Amino acid sequence: MKEEIIIIWNTTGAMDVRCQFCGALRFQREQLNCHNGKVSLPPLQEYPANLRLLFDADGAEGSNFRQNIRNYNSAFAFLSFGANITPPPGRGPYCFR
Repeated sequence: MKEEIIIIWNTTGAMDVRCQFCGALRFQREQLNCHNGKVSLPPLQEYPANLRLLFDADGAEGSNFRQNIRNYNSAFAFLSFGANITPPPGRGPYCFR
């Protein structure tokens, strides 16, 4: 006898609510991200030329870059992460803090 599996679909809906203060799109039930206009970020800087070429390239290299952009971003984000690794007092394993 096979057991029936019930799948409950859950969605946050479309990201189609625009913040009246900063213009950011958000989900209906998501909280405001700019604290009613009190937080303001500077504009993003332009991409370096080499990165822009990869984004805009039509060939295999550009396609590969766009398909793997999240992997690259994750790798570089972890690479730039700073930490102090100190030996514990006495005996025991090293601890990442």
